[in-house]
Amino acid sequence: MADIATRWDTATGTGDWTIDPASQLIWTDESGRSIVDERGRVVSASFDPGSGLTDGGDLQTAVLISLFSDAAADDDDVIPTGSGDPRGWWAGPIGSKLWLRARSRPSPQLLALVKNDIEQALTWLIEDRVLSAIDVETEWTAPTILGARVVLRRSDGRRTELRFSRLWENI
Repeated sequence: MADIATRWDTATGTGDWTIDPASQLIWTDESGRSIVDERGRVVSASFDPGSGLTDGGDLQTAVLISLFSDAAADDDDVIPTGSGDPRGWWAGPIGSKLWLRARSRPSPQLLALVKNDIEQALTWLIEDRVLSAIDVETEWTAPTILGARVVLRRSDGRRTELRFSRLWENI
């Protein structure tokens, strides 16, 4: 059985689950009008067996969760908000320290830190033998926009490339 697919929205820099369009059922109120969310998007769902949330894309979903969930800060990490909140998940190590870099100034050192953060967050995929190698490149896609390219290599030679053209904007 495949996992629920997480789709990345490059315009907003967010990930979310999606409904399989073939199985959508539009929710309506008592007057028959479509119910919309706070952004004005029509709310839909499915109750048919075997349909509903889109599945597949397990590797991409694992990468998105690994990169964009907050890993706990170490004692020697500087928390950018000054709050002292180390974040992270109480049940164990998951995620990345990319959140620690969000208020950093553009620099070559920041590119190296982000590259290292991405590699560390994805190391478990190699340790668990899901992948044989991971190649990460970071770059300034514009003067204040940081991007990354992540190439995932399986032991059978297949590769998947993920590009994040806007990890941060206006740092």
